[in-house]
Order: sequence, then structure tokens, then C-alpha cells
Amino acid sequence: MTKPHWLFFILIGGLIYLFEPSLALQTPNRPVIGPISESRIQGLKDEWHILHQDEPTPEQLSGLIRSELDNDMLFEFGVGAGLIEGDPVTRMRLTRNMLFLGITDNKSDEELIEKAVSLDLHLNDEIIKRRVVQLAGQLLLKRYPPTLPTDTDIAKAFVQRYSGIRHLSRYSLYQVYLSPDRASDAPRLLERARSQGMSPMMALTTRSSSLLPTELVSVTLDQIRSQLGNLFVNELKNADLLEQRWLGPINSQYGVHLVWITEVKVGAEIQFEDVRSELEYDLRIEARADALARGYAELRKNYEIRLQ
Repeated sequence: MTKPHWLFFILIGGLIYLFEPSLALQTPNRPVIGPISESRIQGLKDEWHILHQDEPTPEQLSGLIRSELDNDMLFEFGVGAGLIEGDPVTRMRLTRNMLFLGITDNKSDEELIEKAVSLDLHLNDEIIKRRVVQLAGQLLLKRYPPTLPTDTDIAKAFVQRYSGIRHLSRYSLYQVYLSPDRASDAPRLLERARSQGMSPMMALTTRSSSLLPTELVSVTLDQIRSQLGNLFVNELKNADLLEQRWLGPINSQYGVHLVWITEVKVGAEIQFEDVRSELEYDLRIEARADALARGYAELRKNYEIRLQ
């Protein structure tokens, strides 16, 4: 029998390539992540409502779903990396679950854990999932370590965030409150306090009864506003704030006030050393987030992520 000529095989190969291009481009199947169920999506909405007291926008909900899918992917990655079998916390949890279900058969811990995994008990345990996701994130950071901020990075961040910005000014004061029906007494009492050199404690004996604080120590204008209101702060800002002096009358939504200024600390420009540790911490957090984002991007190449 005549053997087929080698040109015959080339022809057959060419026809297959032309008419079945998918065969030539076929890639190995990747594990599928998602889509998440409607019940999980509703759970995400409920958690958002508890935290923010409103419903997530479509964009916010999309971000929540993608984050959930990332966690599922990280869990799958962690299980494949053997993090369940190698972590004492998850091992203890699986052993406890097996004992709770009464599936022991006098097996060793290793056999119990192997049996638990074969029964997919790890898939329905939220605590195990959170633990594996946490460990998988740490493993991902080892593979894609964050770039630590240099002194130059920290100095640059200082210029970007704090250049020309000052510390908040702080005020210490006493206020003598007079109810609205005693507003006309305020000028006379102020003159008396000034002429007699009355101390704040002495002047406070003339105040009207109220729940307002009589002394504020080293507070910002915003803190004063939270205690005595906008009107009080606005009039205080327009007054000549001389230390160890009485000023007023200062109006508020509550009535009228005589004010003794104990001390004013004008906010100085923020210095680099004041915020260096804070800046370094922020940059480390940002670098960690960037490293995780790189790790997620590389990890997604190994999975098929389905949103729907």
C-alpha cells in the first residue's frame, strides 16, 4: 500500500487552521470567579445602608461587587497555595467544625482536616474565608512588596500637603452668660468688671443659670462653635482679643456673654518634623495599597472574572 505523501498532512493541517481557528488559539481553561449571587449583592447593599444610612449608587455598588470578587479570587488563590492546611487558626476551626458535626471516627487531626476540606466545609465558613483572604493578601505582598518611602518622598509629600498651612489657633477663655432678659445689664456689668478688676471667678457669680460651659481651655474656633454657636464665634473673631482682659458684650443664639480671654495661641506654620511620622505612615499605607493593586492585577490573569 502506498504511504500518504507528506504534502497530504500539510494540506490537512492548513485546512484545520483555516476552518477551525479556535483550535489554533485555544488556551487552557482558567478557574472561574463569580458572578456573585443576588443574595450576596443584597447583603452588600444592607451593609452599606447600615454604615452610610443610604443606598449605594450604581457606581458604588459596582465597586462593592468588584471588591467581593477580588476577595473570592484571593480566597481561591489562598486555598490553592495551601494556606488552609498550613495555618493553625483555620486548622483549629475545621477540626472544631468536624467535631461539632460528629464526623470524627477516631481520626487524627490531619485526617480530620483532610476530610473537612474534601467535604468543602471551608467554603461555607465565613471566618475561615476571612482568615484565608488575610493570609493570601500577605502572601501577595511578599510576591509584590511595596516600595518603602524615601526621605525625598516624605519631603515632597510635606511640600504638597502642608506648604503654607498653619496649625489652628487655640483659645482659652471664660464666658459669663446673661440670659436674653438680662441683655441690657451687660454693658454695666462689663464696665464694673473692668473698673474693679474682677477675676473671672468673681464675675461668674453674676451669670444667669445655664448648661453652657463657663471655661474653655486651649480650644479651636470650631470647638468653640460647637459649644456656643456660630454667632458667638463670628463676633469673637471681630473683637480685639487682648489676653487677661474683659471684652464684650458678645452675642450668641443663647443670649449675651462677657468674655475673659486667658490666652491666645496663634497657629504657627506646620513644621516638617511635626508631621514627618504621619507622612511616612500615610506613604507606607499608599505603597501597600499600590502593591496589592499590582498583585491583584497579576492574579486576575490566572482567573476568569465574571461580573454577570
